[in-house]
Amino acid sequence: MAKAWLEDKATWLFDLAHNNLDDDAIVKGFLKHYVLQGFGIDDVQRDMHFRTQYGDLYLKSAMVGLRRALGIQIEVPPRSEMRTLDEVQGIVDAVRAGIRVLVNYHDPEIDDDAYVAHATW
Repeated sequence: MAKAWLEDKATWLFDLAHNNLDDDAIVKGFLKHYVLQGFGIDDVQRDMHFRTQYGDLYLKSAMVGLRRALGIQIEVPPRSEMRTLDEVQGIVDAVRAGIRVLVNYHDPEIDDDAYVAHATW
């Protein structure tokens, strides 16, 4: 189920200008309404300036928020702990065949505790 701010570009621009979105919502809205349509940050600024009446203060705030949210996403470490589709398919095939499989994952709260037993499937 999509969130309302993601459905409508005008609503997303309003919420961006009025600082109503968290970083995740900013990035997802930018990707949906601009990047996937072949547009960029300049187009967000142009739309806010020419297609809204929010004024320069809101425009500046929105652009700072957008750049900050995108910058945070750039700094996020890569998700190397994710499995490939082939690995997942191998696990599923083994479980269906009745083979017990130990699915390794890292959880700092559990892995450092010697009294925690890891389940096999």
